[in-house]
Amino acid sequence: MRFRQRKSLSKQDVMTSILVIAATLFSVAANNALASTEIHEHKARDIGQGTLIPKIQLQVFRDQIDGVNIHVEVDNYLLNAPNIAKKESNTGAILQGHAHVYVNGVKRQRLYGEDVHIPQSWLKTGVNQVAVSLNSHQHENWMSGGHSIVGSVFLDFSKKDIVLHTFTSQPIENKHAHH
Repeated sequence: MRFRQRKSLSKQDVMTSILVIAATLFSVAANNALASTEIHEHKARDIGQGTLIPKIQLQVFRDQIDGVNIHVEVDNYLLNAPNIAKKESNTGAILQGHAHVYVNGVKRQRLYGEDVHIPQSWLKTGVNQVAVSLNSHQHENWMSGGHSIVGSVFLDFSKKDIVLHTFTSQPIENKHAHH
């Protein structure tokens, strides 16, 4: 029985192997960090003292052809496009801006009006989360009391009633915040 003698590695071979492994691990970690922070990629902006707190509520309707339609109801907030925004004021006026729509933690689009269609192709089998955050036209997340102003809904198309749970950080009065 013959044994093969193992070739000893040079310092350069060892260092190259370590660098390749480190680069691979860094790449995997960076991609995971980007995926988990997608919803928080923008700076935060507190609404400030004396400003009416924007409120948000989501209503979900199964689309007859594909996916779902979501009606975004807001109070104390003017949802509009940047090109038609009114000049901002610091006198406690109603805030304005647009919304960001996230599906399962991935930002899918901006929203300048009250209704949005979520195509089935953006959804996975089973439970899905759709979140809508209110943002300034400088893409800062509006915050009140240290919390983002956001509405969220959990959906499952395999259920007759597709809405499993709704949440809003700032509920509109006389509406249910939880489903």
